[in-house]
Amino acid sequence: MTDEEKNRIREKILAETARLRQDVEGLKEVTKPVAPEDMDDITRMDAIVNKSVNDAALAAAKSRLAKLEYAAKRLDDPDFGYCVECGEPIPVPRMFAMPESTLCVDCAD
Repeated sequence: MTDEEKNRIREKILAETARLRQDVEGLKEVTKPVAPEDMDDITRMDAIVNKSVNDAALAAAKSRLAKLEYAAKRLDDPDFGYCVECGEPIPVPRMFAMPESTLCVDCAD
C-alpha cells in the first residue's frame, strides 16, 4: 500500500468517525425513554418498536466507530492492510470501502 493510498484511507477514517460521532449523539437522543403517560397504547407500541430499532442502530454505530478508531491507530503499523488470517494484502479498494477490515474477501467469506 502506498503512502498516498494510506492518506486516502486516513481521510476516509476521519470523515467516517466524525459522521458516526454525530450519528451516535443523535441516536442517543431518540433512544431516551418516553414517559408512558404522554401517549396512548398505539403510540406507546410505536415508541417501543422505534426504540428497539434505534437501540440496534446505536449499537451498530458505536461498534463501527470503535473499529474505525482502532484502524486509525493501526494505520502506520507495518501489518495494516494485511489479512490477519492468511497474511495476504487486503485489496486497497476494500480497505478504502471498509478501513476497519482485518480480513481479505476470501477469509471474510
